[in-house]
Amino acid sequence: MNSSGQSIASPLVRGVLAAVITLGTAVALTVIPALAAQVAGTRSSATALDAILIGLNVLVLGHGGGITLSTGVIDGTVTLTPLGLMALLMLVCAIGMRRVGHVLELVDVETGLRPRALGDAGSALGSYTVVYAIGVGVLAALGRSGDASPMIVPAVISGALVALVGGLTGVLWSLARRPTATHPGVRVLDLLPMPFDAVARAVLLAMTGLVGVGALAATGQLLFGIRSAGALFDELGPGIVGGIVLVLLQLALLPLLMVWALVILLGGTVTMGTGTAYSLAGVESGVMPALPMLAALPQPGEAPGWAVLLMALPLIPLVLGAVRLVRDTRHLQRRDRVIAWVAYPLVTTVAVLLLAGLATGGIGDGRLLHLGPRMGTLLLPLLLLTVGATAAVLAIMATPLIPWVRASVASLRERVETAEQKERAEKGATAEQDSVQTQGATADAETGEDVETVGDTGTVEAEETVEVAETGASTDEAPEQPVEIPEDEVSRPADR
Repeated sequence: MNSSGQSIASPLVRGVLAAVITLGTAVALTVIPALAAQVAGTRSSATALDAILIGLNVLVLGHGGGITLSTGVIDGTVTLTPLGLMALLMLVCAIGMRRVGHVLELVDVETGLRPRALGDAGSALGSYTVVYAIGVGVLAALGRSGDASPMIVPAVISGALVALVGGLTGVLWSLARRPTATHPGVRVLDLLPMPFDAVARAVLLAMTGLVGVGALAATGQLLFGIRSAGALFDELGPGIVGGIVLVLLQLALLPLLMVWALVILLGGTVTMGTGTAYSLAGVESGVMPALPMLAALPQPGEAPGWAVLLMALPLIPLVLGAVRLVRDTRHLQRRDRVIAWVAYPLVTTVAVLLLAGLATGGIGDGRLLHLGPRMGTLLLPLLLLTVGATAAVLAIMATPLIPWVRASVASLRERVETAEQKERAEKGATAEQDSVQTQGATADAETGEDVETVGDTGTVEAEETVEVAETGASTDEAPEQPVEIPEDEVSRPADR
């Protein structure tokens, strides 16, 4: 890596080799299940070559390209992208370029990014993207047959986009380093300038939460209708290998249902063919393709009135992202904070619209011409949710509203406590005064009883004195009565 020849040639060669290996892995991911289905299909007249061609056509669809069918059953262009397969292909691209980034040693443990690291990474990513896109175009040309014809130019463009996004993710992934006892760690989003690193973290948090809400809703609906899906699976009777292939196909389409469920929860409408509409207002459905997972979808009819409240589910991650943004930008200048506050709802809205756009397509020129979200019904409620959530969080956390509310509550509490203390003091004074009055009344009552008792005693004594006096007076006033002496006693001394 020290010589100039090696510093120029090595990144280019590494990128080319990584692209070839990634293409081989992608072909294996689609062709091997097709061959397995052909072997298991006892009632099918398709050959191994037909299975390989089908696998290549599916590979083109997985990159976001289109194919033209003329089978008699389905005629027209197929543009519906299996998002699960696209996500898998991007992951394969990211792993390939992550390995290239590690080999190029873009990050030095002590000094961080080494000199010419960005140039080498750009050279490797550029060669990787070009070779991968050309390879997808070649595979699209090889996959042509009488019944299916992949469109080469869209295949090259979509292949380049998948390689670029997945490869860039892999390069950034290779820059990350965990902290050690002697060296600090390297976080990818910290490499972005402020305040865009905070916006990236907030948008990533919000989008992860939104995808999780869609996955939760889709999984819940599939579990709710699992009996209908199982009954249709039994009617098809695909066998063991065919059943595995059918399950893999449904797993590739499952992210589509997740995105569609998210669009419905955001207030939009999803169409699954002519005359069908799925929204929070209700369901209008018709004849659906014989795919077990589609049999688990809601039945036609109006939705209950409380279904509108389900829009609160995607509102939660939007609020969490706004809270994270306000906290991460609290120390920045006002200009940077305003930029971040405006960028968050706009970037989140664009990201959701791009995701919904990837989940839109069609199968043929018949009643399945349009499948996926109606973008016109999604834009307005999405803007209301993103802008409303951001504005609400800013009103609470980035304005003096919370300090004012806290001060008002504290002032009200202080006034209440003062009033309670005053009331308790008044009650205490009143109680003390009543006690004093009660004690005075009791003392007066006791004094009155004593006086009455003394008066009664004097009256009794006076009455007794009067009685004694009256008795004495009657004794003095009564005349003395003469004492009569018997004659016998008078004459006894004379006889002696």
